[in-house]
Amino acid sequence: MFVFQAFGQQGAAGRKNGMLILGSADKKTLVERVDIGYRLYKSAVPFDYIIVSGGCAAHQSAICEATEMTSLLVEKGVPAEIIFKEEKSKNTVQNYVYSRMLRKADGSSVISPGDKLYVVSNHWHAIPVAARFTENDSVTAVYHIEGGILPKNTDKVNYTNIFDPTVGSDAFGAKALWPLVGASFSVENKKKGPITSYRLMGEVVSVQGAAEPGEGKVQRVAQALPAIPANWAGAVDAAYHNSIDNKVYIFRGGEYARFSPEAKALDAGYPKPLSDLVKNLPANWQSGFLDAAFFHPKSREIFLFKGEEYLQLSARNHSIAAGFPKKINTFVPDWPFAWGSGDLDAADYNSKENKIYLFRGKEYVIISGDKAPKLEPGYPKKIELAWPEAILGKQ
Repeated sequence: MFVFQAFGQQGAAGRKNGMLILGSADKKTLVERVDIGYRLYKSAVPFDYIIVSGGCAAHQSAICEATEMTSLLVEKGVPAEIIFKEEKSKNTVQNYVYSRMLRKADGSSVISPGDKLYVVSNHWHAIPVAARFTENDSVTAVYHIEGGILPKNTDKVNYTNIFDPTVGSDAFGAKALWPLVGASFSVENKKKGPITSYRLMGEVVSVQGAAEPGEGKVQRVAQALPAIPANWAGAVDAAYHNSIDNKVYIFRGGEYARFSPEAKALDAGYPKPLSDLVKNLPANWQSGFLDAAFFHPKSREIFLFKGEEYLQLSARNHSIAAGFPKKINTFVPDWPFAWGSGDLDAADYNSKENKIYLFRGKEYVIISGDKAPKLEPGYPKKIELAWPEAILGKQ
């Protein structure tokens, strides 16, 4: 799901104690921050969860920060089940935004309103991150910093202008991550006409005639896709178009819905539970959410992505192929290192080109070939799409 409504699905719950360790592209610094976090973990504070935040290849590094931090903590004896990896962020702003969006397998937010959150680092960037959580997210956040911190004369305590109490966190996150594609599908027009691609991006949809992400016509979800219910707009987790039955399938939480491309309402009887669509759905897939999905008309198979795994199933009887789920980073032999272990945002298949588009953060890749799919050279690439100021206001 995109950043909009990231906290909207979370009900009032008992306060939990959480820790957010901010990563670093420098291995020595990373180890130091983990050590600080571990000392805090061994203190009198009982921690319910620990988030390790940092992506792969940030600042051209050769490490996956969240994975490295997880391994170090587990080696020290921290239970793996309380550690949650946020492996998309490339900078401190994204540390905050992606950690705020982080969800468990059942779809619930890791960080909940009312929690006490310790933001851990050896750097003063922990201060504005904690301040924003406290001021904007109904989280009691404190910064926990150890080590010698000698800021330059030009350094600001409000690192990268993270803290601004006048800007709500949904709006802040949307701008920070733009143009993140939260769901996507393409429809081939009648009589083998051109492809129309729909890239759902929070409250808006980019409608474009070419498959390559770029400048399209940006509209509100209700205007571009009136069949999507109002309470689903901005919260669609995944989507695909099945060209065999000419239906668009959309997913939200543990449910899915269906509609014809030109329809103004869902098909009768929808939404339905995801378990009604997929036979023998694995237990950890039955609740929560999907990250991405696409339909392959040549093989007549549906591909579903969740966390670090993906499923391949028959479009005819919706049964899962043998050997699945599999790890996403085995989807193609040359899976990009910078994309870590998966956690996609969206997927799409273009029948004109016979190519698969995968989206993650502000980037996308193209995969071509049926029998031996491979990553096309030069990818990942950045998604080039201007902020829709006329619709969402100034950036």
